Amino acid sequence: MPRLAPPSGVVTLLSDFGSRDPYVGIMKGALLRRCRAATIVDLCHEVPPQDVEVGAFFLGAAVGRFPAGTVHVAVVDPGVGTGRRMLAVAAADCYWIGPDNGLLSAVLVEEDAVVLEVEPQRLGLRPQGRTFHGRDVFAPAGGMLAGRLCGFEALGRRIEDPKLLPLDARPRVVHVDHFGNLITNLAADRLPAGVRSLSIAGRAVPFVGTYGERPAGSLIALVGSFGTVEVAVVDGSAYERLGVGRGEPVRASTDHADSNP
Repeated sequence: MPRLAPPSGVVTLLSDFGSRDPYVGIMKGALLRRCRAATIVDLCHEVPPQDVEVGAFFLGAAVGRFPAGTVHVAVVDPGVGTGRRMLAVAAADCYWIGPDNGLLSAVLVEEDAVVLEVEPQRLGLRPQGRTFHGRDVFAPAGGMLAGRLCGFEALGRRIEDPKLLPLDARPRVVHVDHFGNLITNLAADRLPAGVRSLSIAGRAVPFVGTYGERPAGSLIALVGSFGTVEVAVVDGSAYERLGVGRGEPVRASTDHADSNP
Protein backbone atom coordinates (compact mmCIF):
# COMPACT_ATOMS: atom_id res chain seq x y z
CA MET A 1 0.00 0.00 0.00
CA PRO A 2 1.54 3.37 -1.01
CA ARG A 3 1.64 6.23 1.46
CA LEU A 4 -1.77 7.88 1.58
CA ALA A 5 -2.44 11.56 2.16
CA PRO A 6 -4.22 12.24 5.46
CA PRO A 7 -7.87 13.28 4.91
CA SER A 8 -8.10 17.07 4.74
CA GLY A 9 -11.73 17.47 5.83
CA VAL A 10 -12.72 18.70 2.35
CA VAL A 11 -15.45 16.63 0.66
CA THR A 12 -16.79 17.16 -2.86
CA LEU A 13 -20.13 15.88 -4.08
CA LEU A 14 -21.08 15.04 -7.66
CA SER A 15 -24.45 13.60 -8.66
CA ASP A 16 -27.27 13.57 -11.18
CA PHE A 17 -29.78 14.56 -8.47
CA GLY A 18 -30.42 18.12 -9.65
CA SER A 19 -31.50 20.90 -7.28
CA ARG A 20 -35.30 20.75 -7.22
CA ASP A 21 -35.54 17.77 -4.84
CA PRO A 22 -34.07 17.30 -1.34
CA TYR A 23 -31.75 14.44 -2.32
CA VAL A 24 -28.54 16.48 -2.26
CA GLY A 25 -29.40 18.09 1.06
CA ILE A 26 -30.22 14.73 2.63
CA MET A 27 -26.93 13.31 1.41
CA LYS A 28 -25.09 16.27 2.95
CA GLY A 29 -26.88 15.62 6.22
CA ALA A 30 -25.75 11.99 6.21
CA LEU A 31 -22.19 13.15 5.61
CA LEU A 32 -22.27 15.84 8.31
CA ARG A 33 -23.58 13.36 10.88
CA ARG A 34 -20.19 11.65 10.57
CA CYS A 35 -18.04 14.77 10.08
CA ARG A 36 -19.65 17.99 11.31
CA ALA A 37 -16.52 19.98 10.49
CA ALA A 38 -16.44 18.91 6.84
CA THR A 39 -16.00 21.55 4.16
CA ILE A 40 -18.44 20.43 1.48
CA VAL A 41 -17.96 21.50 -2.13
CA ASP A 42 -20.73 20.87 -4.65
CA LEU A 43 -18.72 19.83 -7.68
CA CYS A 44 -21.87 19.31 -9.79
CA HIS A 45 -25.41 18.01 -9.31
CA GLU A 46 -26.61 18.58 -12.87
CA VAL A 47 -25.08 15.54 -14.52
CA PRO A 48 -27.73 14.36 -17.01
CA PRO A 49 -29.81 11.64 -15.32
CA GLN A 50 -28.07 8.25 -15.32
CA ASP A 51 -25.32 9.60 -17.61
CA VAL A 52 -22.25 7.83 -16.25
CA GLU A 53 -20.01 9.00 -19.11
CA VAL A 54 -20.61 12.70 -18.46
CA GLY A 55 -20.27 12.15 -14.71
CA ALA A 56 -16.91 10.47 -15.27
CA PHE A 57 -15.79 13.37 -17.49
CA PHE A 58 -16.73 15.92 -14.83
CA LEU A 59 -15.05 13.91 -12.09
CA GLY A 60 -11.89 13.73 -14.17
CA ALA A 61 -11.85 17.53 -14.22
CA ALA A 62 -11.39 17.47 -10.42
CA VAL A 63 -8.14 15.48 -10.55
CA GLY A 64 -5.31 17.68 -9.29
CA ARG A 65 -7.67 20.59 -8.51
CA PHE A 66 -8.30 20.03 -4.79
CA PRO A 67 -6.12 19.82 -1.66
CA ALA A 68 -4.39 16.52 -0.97
CA GLY A 69 -6.61 14.33 1.16
CA THR A 70 -9.88 15.59 -0.34
CA VAL A 71 -12.65 12.98 -0.34
CA HIS A 72 -14.67 12.99 -3.58
CA VAL A 73 -18.11 11.35 -3.34
CA ALA A 74 -19.77 10.68 -6.70
CA VAL A 75 -23.25 9.26 -7.23
CA VAL A 76 -24.47 8.62 -10.77
CA ASP A 77 -25.83 5.19 -10.17
CA PRO A 78 -28.46 3.70 -12.50
CA GLY A 79 -27.63 0.24 -11.09
CA VAL A 80 -28.33 1.18 -7.48
CA GLY A 81 -29.65 -1.77 -5.47
CA THR A 82 -28.38 -4.39 -7.92
CA GLY A 83 -25.28 -6.54 -7.54
CA ARG A 84 -22.95 -3.74 -8.67
CA ARG A 85 -20.20 -3.04 -6.16
CA MET A 86 -19.42 0.17 -4.28
CA LEU A 87 -15.86 1.45 -4.54
CA ALA A 88 -13.37 3.56 -2.66
CA VAL A 89 -10.22 4.57 -4.52
CA ALA A 90 -7.06 6.23 -3.28
CA ALA A 91 -5.42 7.98 -6.23
CA ALA A 92 -3.82 11.30 -7.18
CA ASP A 93 -3.40 12.24 -3.48
CA CYS A 94 -7.16 12.12 -2.88
CA TYR A 95 -9.94 9.64 -2.13
CA TRP A 96 -12.81 8.80 -4.46
CA ILE A 97 -16.03 6.99 -3.49
CA GLY A 98 -18.76 5.87 -5.88
CA PRO A 99 -20.44 2.96 -7.67
CA ASP A 100 -18.49 0.42 -9.69
CA ASN A 101 -20.02 1.36 -13.05
CA GLY A 102 -17.22 3.29 -14.75
CA LEU A 103 -17.96 6.58 -12.99
CA LEU A 104 -14.51 6.54 -11.37
CA SER A 105 -12.67 5.67 -14.59
CA ALA A 106 -10.57 8.85 -14.62
CA VAL A 107 -8.89 7.92 -11.34
CA LEU A 108 -8.91 4.15 -11.73
CA VAL A 109 -6.34 4.54 -14.52
CA GLU A 110 -3.95 6.52 -12.30
CA GLU A 111 -0.69 4.61 -11.71
CA ASP A 112 -0.99 4.94 -7.93
CA ALA A 113 -4.65 3.85 -7.70
CA VAL A 114 -5.58 1.52 -4.83
CA VAL A 115 -9.12 0.18 -5.13
CA LEU A 116 -11.34 -1.20 -2.38
CA GLU A 117 -14.85 -2.59 -2.41
CA VAL A 118 -16.78 -0.65 0.22
CA GLU A 119 -18.39 -3.08 2.66
CA PRO A 120 -21.13 -1.27 4.60
CA GLN A 121 -21.25 -3.86 7.36
CA ARG A 122 -17.61 -3.16 8.23
CA LEU A 123 -18.58 0.45 8.88
CA GLY A 124 -21.74 -0.32 10.80
CA LEU A 125 -23.88 1.04 7.98
CA ARG A 126 -27.29 -0.51 7.43
CA PRO A 127 -28.95 0.84 4.28
CA GLN A 128 -32.56 1.86 4.87
CA GLY A 129 -33.48 0.73 1.37
CA ARG A 130 -32.05 -0.30 -1.98
CA THR A 131 -32.51 2.92 -3.92
CA PHE A 132 -30.50 5.63 -2.10
CA HIS A 133 -26.97 4.44 -1.46
CA GLY A 134 -25.84 8.06 -1.75
CA ARG A 135 -27.55 8.70 1.58
CA ASP A 136 -27.05 5.29 3.16
CA VAL A 137 -23.49 4.35 2.15
CA PHE A 138 -21.51 6.74 -0.03
CA ALA A 139 -22.02 9.95 1.96
CA PRO A 140 -21.61 8.31 5.38
CA ALA A 141 -18.46 6.50 4.23
CA GLY A 142 -17.11 9.78 2.85
CA GLY A 143 -17.86 11.54 6.14
CA MET A 144 -16.22 8.81 8.20
CA LEU A 145 -13.09 8.96 6.05
CA ALA A 146 -12.97 12.78 6.00
CA GLY A 147 -13.48 12.94 9.77
CA ARG A 148 -10.84 10.24 10.35
CA LEU A 149 -13.34 7.99 12.10
CA CYS A 150 -11.86 5.19 10.02
CA GLY A 151 -8.85 4.69 7.83
CA PHE A 152 -9.05 4.10 4.11
CA GLU A 153 -8.20 0.40 4.44
CA ALA A 154 -11.07 -0.08 6.88
CA LEU A 155 -13.62 0.68 4.15
CA GLY A 156 -13.39 -2.79 2.60
CA ARG A 157 -11.32 -5.38 0.83
CA ARG A 158 -8.89 -4.65 -1.97
CA ILE A 159 -9.99 -5.58 -5.51
CA GLU A 160 -8.19 -5.69 -8.85
CA ASP A 161 -11.04 -5.64 -11.38
CA PRO A 162 -12.99 -2.38 -11.12
CA LYS A 163 -15.21 -1.49 -14.05
CA LEU A 164 -13.88 1.03 -16.59
CA LEU A 165 -15.88 2.83 -19.24
CA PRO A 166 -15.20 1.42 -22.71
CA LEU A 167 -12.25 3.18 -24.29
CA ASP A 168 -13.45 5.43 -27.11
CA ALA A 169 -10.70 7.78 -28.24
CA ARG A 170 -12.58 9.15 -31.27
CA PRO A 171 -12.40 12.96 -31.14
CA ARG A 172 -15.99 14.03 -30.53
CA VAL A 173 -18.27 16.28 -28.51
CA VAL A 174 -18.81 14.82 -25.05
CA HIS A 175 -20.75 17.61 -23.34
CA VAL A 176 -22.76 20.75 -24.05
CA ASP A 177 -22.28 23.24 -21.24
CA HIS A 178 -24.56 25.94 -19.82
CA PHE A 179 -23.32 28.46 -22.39
CA GLY A 180 -23.97 26.19 -25.36
CA ASN A 181 -20.27 25.49 -25.82
CA LEU A 182 -19.53 22.11 -27.40
CA ILE A 183 -16.93 20.46 -25.17
CA THR A 184 -14.86 17.77 -26.87
CA ASN A 185 -12.55 15.05 -25.60
CA LEU A 186 -9.72 16.33 -27.82
CA ALA A 187 -6.97 17.19 -25.33
CA ALA A 188 -4.70 20.15 -25.96
CA ASP A 189 -1.63 17.91 -26.02
CA ARG A 190 -3.16 15.88 -28.89
CA LEU A 191 -3.45 18.85 -31.24
CA PRO A 192 -1.23 18.83 -34.33
CA ALA A 193 1.56 21.38 -34.51
CA GLY A 194 0.36 24.53 -36.25
CA VAL A 195 -3.33 23.72 -35.82
CA ARG A 196 -5.54 26.36 -37.45
CA SER A 197 -9.04 24.96 -37.54
CA LEU A 198 -11.44 22.36 -36.20
CA SER A 199 -13.81 20.53 -38.52
CA ILE A 200 -17.30 19.98 -37.11
CA ALA A 201 -20.74 19.63 -38.70
CA GLY A 202 -19.34 20.41 -42.14
CA ARG A 203 -17.67 23.62 -40.97
CA ALA A 204 -14.01 24.50 -40.56
CA VAL A 205 -13.90 26.61 -37.39
CA PRO A 206 -10.85 28.82 -36.69
CA PHE A 207 -8.73 28.23 -33.60
CA VAL A 208 -8.19 31.21 -31.29
CA GLY A 209 -6.60 31.71 -27.90
CA THR A 210 -9.64 33.18 -26.15
CA TYR A 211 -13.17 34.44 -26.77
CA GLY A 212 -12.22 38.11 -26.93
CA GLU A 213 -10.11 37.65 -30.06
CA ARG A 214 -13.18 37.63 -32.33
CA PRO A 215 -16.29 39.82 -32.50
CA ALA A 216 -19.66 38.83 -31.09
CA GLY A 217 -21.38 36.12 -33.12
CA SER A 218 -18.13 34.53 -34.33
CA LEU A 219 -17.84 30.75 -34.34
CA ILE A 220 -14.53 29.75 -32.76
CA ALA A 221 -12.56 26.79 -31.43
CA LEU A 222 -10.24 27.05 -28.45
CA VAL A 223 -8.78 25.10 -25.55
CA GLY A 224 -11.21 25.53 -22.67
CA SER A 225 -11.12 25.10 -18.91
CA PHE A 226 -11.28 21.30 -19.09
CA GLY A 227 -7.98 21.30 -20.98
CA THR A 228 -9.80 20.05 -24.09
CA VAL A 229 -10.93 21.74 -27.27
CA GLU A 230 -14.34 23.35 -27.30
CA VAL A 231 -16.40 25.04 -30.00
CA ALA A 232 -18.14 28.26 -29.04
CA VAL A 233 -19.94 31.30 -30.41
CA VAL A 234 -18.73 34.57 -28.95
CA ASP A 235 -21.63 35.88 -26.85
CA GLY A 236 -23.80 33.09 -28.22
CA SER A 237 -24.42 29.34 -28.36
CA ALA A 238 -22.54 26.94 -30.63
CA TYR A 239 -25.16 24.30 -29.81
CA GLU A 240 -27.89 26.49 -31.29
CA ARG A 241 -25.75 27.69 -34.20
CA LEU A 242 -24.62 24.28 -35.39
CA GLY A 243 -27.51 22.15 -34.18
CA VAL A 244 -25.24 19.32 -33.00
CA GLY A 245 -24.42 17.91 -29.60
CA ARG A 246 -22.88 14.91 -27.91
CA GLY A 247 -21.26 12.38 -30.18
CA GLU A 248 -20.62 14.79 -33.04
CA PRO A 249 -17.17 13.98 -34.51
CA VAL A 250 -14.47 16.64 -34.74
CA ARG A 251 -11.10 16.85 -36.45
CA ALA A 252 -8.24 19.30 -35.88
CA SER A 253 -6.47 20.56 -39.00
CA THR A 254 -3.63 22.82 -40.10
CA ASP A 255 -5.87 24.15 -42.91
CA HIS A 256 -7.36 27.61 -42.82
CA ALA A 257 -10.92 27.96 -41.57
CA ASP A 258 -14.00 29.12 -43.44
CA SER A 259 -15.00 32.75 -43.32
CA ASN A 260 -16.60 33.57 -39.99
CA PRO A 261 -19.27 34.00 -38.70
